[in-house]
Amino acid sequence: MMNLIFLHGLLGTKSDWQKVIENLPHFRCLSLDLPFHGENKAVAVEDFEQTAQFLESQIQSLIKDEPYILIGYSLGGRIAQYYVLQAQVQRGNLQAVILEGANLGLQSKQEKQSRLINDKMWAERFFHENPETVLDDWYQQPVFSHLNEQQRKSLIEKRKVNCGANIGKMLLATSLAKQPDFREKVRSSLLPFFYFCGERDQKFRQMAEDNQLDLTLIPHAGHNAHLENSTYFAKKIEDIILKIANP
Repeated sequence: MMNLIFLHGLLGTKSDWQKVIENLPHFRCLSLDLPFHGENKAVAVEDFEQTAQFLESQIQSLIKDEPYILIGYSLGGRIAQYYVLQAQVQRGNLQAVILEGANLGLQSKQEKQSRLINDKMWAERFFHENPETVLDDWYQQPVFSHLNEQQRKSLIEKRKVNCGANIGKMLLATSLAKQPDFREKVRSSLLPFFYFCGERDQKFRQMAEDNQLDLTLIPHAGHNAHLENSTYFAKKIEDIILKIANP
């Protein structure tokens, strides 16, 4: 049986994947809490390499050498890329990677510097301010512009429980500014990479198209496609598993 390992985004928890998992009853689905999040809030990491090592030990203890597909949303997808393409880790019997709304990396030094300044500013706010205030501004960022007021409020309500200095620490440890640019490696990887993206997620849709990735557009969805259209998302995962099983 194929194992599916799910990684959530910044501010999320393993339960974010619940609706997708409910639609995949024929597979063994395992959703992990990232360091500084959920049940692993006390697990501290300082960079991508330590995060990849954490992932290696979790996967190893859960499935040993059984076949698996790694599915990562946003930050989870960035960590998945590092784990697969760069980290000094044992990846076991990995069959494929599905990235959802995940950045492939910044290309210029200037972009990286400006991103680091931005991430440090957010981290400071997560360290010192009321979670609700920070989240209210966080969800005003362009990538969340498709959300209506009600959706925004409900996300803030859901996220504030897990929000505080822990999020600031994760943001600094895994800043996009510190991530290598994986464009070339993703495109030329012998291991299959698939890219899922909400049809309304203009930024990441553009990135996937520009880089000629194996793109699946999720209808009626923005940046958080697995939450906004779980049934379709799950169906497309199933299609990929069948494709891998019967090439």
